[in-house]
Amino acid sequence: MNKKITSLAFAALAGATGHAFAEAPSFNYVQFDYVISGDTEVDPDGVPSETLDLQRGLGIQGAFEIGDYVMVMGRHMALDYEDETGITIGSVDNAAVNDMTFIGVGAHMPLADMLDIYGAVGFSRPTFVSVAGEGYGLEIGARANFEMVTASLWYNMGRTDTKAGTDTIDIDPELLGLDVAIEFAPEAPQLVLGYVDATNELELGPTTKADINYDHFSIGVRQNF
Repeated sequence: MNKKITSLAFAALAGATGHAFAEAPSFNYVQFDYVISGDTEVDPDGVPSETLDLQRGLGIQGAFEIGDYVMVMGRHMALDYEDETGITIGSVDNAAVNDMTFIGVGAHMPLADMLDIYGAVGFSRPTFVSVAGEGYGLEIGARANFEMVTASLWYNMGRTDTKAGTDTIDIDPELLGLDVAIEFAPEAPQLVLGYVDATNELELGPTTKADINYDHFSIGVRQNF
């Protein structure tokens, strides 16, 4: 995970709290994203790393409040890549390398009129080259609402495994995301600009290990309700 990006993201969100805010951030929303750019570096132990180019990417996320503080939330990303050299996935176009699903139950708590923090635990399902791990996940984050802008900083991690023949595959995702939603008119859908910096730690059996590092920029639409 890029520590400079992490520090800058936290500083940007924290520094924003000195401005005037309109109302508390919403945790009732649905959002659709299109990933516009990104790549993945596959770095196995003892083997030269390879970079894969993103071909297409889609995302959906949302949250629904139950009462004043409890909520259900989820996010799903489908990121397909091309392996030009054929080393990692065999010169395949649009291969599912970094698909990710998280569904959790949690709560949010206001720190001020303009700033809420939240946390959720639940089901995590990362995918690497069409092999999906299943296990538990955790997401924590902060959301600040300006007059026309809502900024969200979130961190998601998981611990998952699956079987491939007689071997166990552990896929442990770790994602840091920053979303900036811009409101152009009251009650209208918001334009969302997003960035994700992520790593999947992969272990196949007792000997094979690899880090799958990826990042991407996205543009989307969010509707609060």
